[in-house]
Formats: sequence, C-alpha cells, structure tokens
Amino acid sequence: MHYAPTGAKRGIGGKQDGEKLKSKTLGLFLCTLIAMSACGITYAQWNDVVEIQSRMRFGTYSLRFVSPLVFSDSDDATKDVGKCTCEYAVPDDETGGFETLEISITNAYPGYEAYCTFTLENVGSFADHIYEIEIIPGTGLVVGETKYDTEGNPIGWRLDDFNTNKPLLQIYIYEDTDSSLVCNTLNPGDSLQGKVTVQLDENVQECHSYSFEVKILYD
Repeated sequence: MHYAPTGAKRGIGGKQDGEKLKSKTLGLFLCTLIAMSACGITYAQWNDVVEIQSRMRFGTYSLRFVSPLVFSDSDDATKDVGKCTCEYAVPDDETGGFETLEISITNAYPGYEAYCTFTLENVGSFADHIYEIEIIPGTGLVVGETKYDTEGNPIGWRLDDFNTNKPLLQIYIYEDTDSSLVCNTLNPGDSLQGKVTVQLDENVQECHSYSFEVKILYD
C-alpha cells in the first residue's frame, strides 16, 4: 500500500492550517496592541486634563497685609520704657500689599504688653481661605507651645529662650471678635482686622530686644 498521496494531502493541509493559525495569532496580537494603545491614550489624555486643571489659574490669588496698621503698648505717661514696633514687610509690588507682619520689642521688662491691630485684604480675584498662622521667632527664640480655641484653631503661641527653654513671650493673634483668624474665607475685595497681643514673661531680660514675624497661610 502506498500512503504517499494521503500523506502529501495532509501535509498540504497542515501548511494551510499553520498559515491560518499564524494569521489568527497576528490578528489577536494586533487587536491586543490596539486595545492597549487605546487604553494608554485614554489614560494619558485623562492624566493631562488633571494636570491642566490643577495648575492653570486665571487672575491673581493674593491675601495681603494692608493699611491701616496701629500699635501701642501698656506703658503710660509715668512709665515710658518699653518700645514696640509693628510694621509690614516683604512688599508685593504687583498688589500693593505686604506678605509679612514684623513685631519687635526693645527695652523689654517683665509684665510689659504690646498691641498691634493689622488689616488683611483679599486683593486678588479668588476667594482666599486662611488655614494656618505661622510664627517665625527672632534671634534667640523658639516656639515652645501653641494654644487653640474651642474650635481647635490656633490662637496663641509661647516663645521660649532658645538656650534655656524658659518662657519669654506669650503671643495671641485673633480676629476683632476674639476668635481665631484660621478658617476665615475672604472673597475678592473683602478685608478683616486682626489683633496681636504680646505679653512678656518674668523670665525676659531687661534692656533686651525680642522680635518675631507673622505670616498668614491661605489657599
């Protein structure tokens, strides 16, 4: 018996099947590649949209210290020893306001108090939400404690001697209504007044100077 013809026929059929299999495999690969590419493009487009939305802004976004600014102290005509200076610093030429409030006290003595009333204004075009008050101690000072109101917002800070950790200054910053400035939201053009009270502890050195800066953090 000769099986060559049948074998030859099967052989030819096997080649065609192989080509079909290769074609199907290639087709599946291309479909998978297209699907993955489509997913990749979709993700990239979605990701780009997020980045653009999170970074693009139109207009200005600025909360600044502005006039009026008033300060005084506990000394009277019979005892004019301590001196308090309260002034704005780091000017913003574009908005006309200032970014920082600086307070310095000279010829300090135990029991001396200084007061400063400042003004914040939203000079930009977006609502500004105050979320933190930053106290930057001057030379020889360090923040020893932060105090909070009943709502859990910061309203007071204690500055200690950097070397001895002894309390030196008690600072209170609050709105005109005696509540924390934190959580206030100012719309464009809105303003509010804040107050700073500084009380000198019994550990302060006479004829000495102390200073610190106040920054209002907002988003």
